[in-house]
Amino acid sequence: MIDINNTVKRAVLLGLFDGVHIGHQAALRALCDTNADEKIVYTFCSSEVDTKGHRSFVLTDQEKEQKLLEYGADRVIFASFPEVRDTSPEDFVSRILGEELRADMVLSGENFRFGKNAAGDAELLKSLCKSYGMMSKIVELLSYGGETVSTTRIRALIESGNMSEANELLGYKYFFGGNVTHGMSMGREMGIRTVNIPLTPKKIVPRFGVYSSDVTVLRTNEKLKGISNVGVKPTVSDSGEIGLETHILGDVGDLYGMDIKVELKQFYRDEKRFSSVEELTATINKDIDKRREED
Repeated sequence: MIDINNTVKRAVLLGLFDGVHIGHQAALRALCDTNADEKIVYTFCSSEVDTKGHRSFVLTDQEKEQKLLEYGADRVIFASFPEVRDTSPEDFVSRILGEELRADMVLSGENFRFGKNAAGDAELLKSLCKSYGMMSKIVELLSYGGETVSTTRIRALIESGNMSEANELLGYKYFFGGNVTHGMSMGREMGIRTVNIPLTPKKIVPRFGVYSSDVTVLRTNEKLKGISNVGVKPTVSDSGEIGLETHILGDVGDLYGMDIKVELKQFYRDEKRFSSVEELTATINKDIDKRREED
C-alpha cells in the first residue's frame, strides 16, 4: 500500500495496455492501492501506436476498456496518439498530466516511454512529476517462468497455438466475441451442429487448428463446453476465408443472431484436409470425446 496520507484525489496510470495481461493487472492493483478518489487510466487506441510493426492485437479497444474497468479503473481516457506524439516530455507532464488531467499521483510501468521520439522514460517521468508537485510510482515489470510478461511474448504464444501458456500470462482466456451467423450448414449434415462467428478484425489469429473452448451466451450468461476450429475448413470449402466455428456440447437450441463469447483453452490438433467428410466427422467425434473428459 502506498503511504499517501489519504491526500490523493486523482491518480492516473499511464500505458498502452494491449492485452491487459497479468503485468498490466499488477499496475492496476497499484493504481487501486492509492485509494484515490478517482482512479484513471490514460491510454491510446492500440491501432494508432506502432507496436514494433505489429498490427494485430490481443484486445479491441472496446474490450481493452472493459478489462481496465473490470480490474479497478474508475475511468479510461483514450487520448489521440497523433496529437501527443510530438509533445516534449516536460510539456506532457506539465500540460497534459498537470493542467488537463489535474493528476495528484502518476503511475507507470518501469518500461514506460513518452514524449517526442520516446525521449522520456519512467525515471524522467518521476523527476518531472516531482518538479510539478505530483507524486509518482513506478511499477516493476512482472516476470513469469523467468521471462518478462509482455504482449509480444503473448502474441507469439497465441500464434503458435500455445493457448494454455498464453492464458496464464493474460490472466484470462483468449477470446473472440460476436454474433452467430449462418454458415454452410455442413455441420448439420454431418450430425455435428456448429455455430459460426466472424473473427474480430485486427485481433491476433491463432494457429489454425482445433481447440477446446468455453462458450458464453451473453444474453443469458449461460456457460457451455465447446470445441472450436480456427481456419479455412479445407475439407469442405475452397474459399480460403478464415473463420471460427464451434461445436457446443449439449443441446442449446437455436443461437442464430445471438451474441456469444468463445474462449480458447487448449490446442488439440492442426487443421488439415481430410480425404473424405466421413474421415473428418470421425476425427471431430474424437475431439468431442476428449472435450467431454476435460474440466
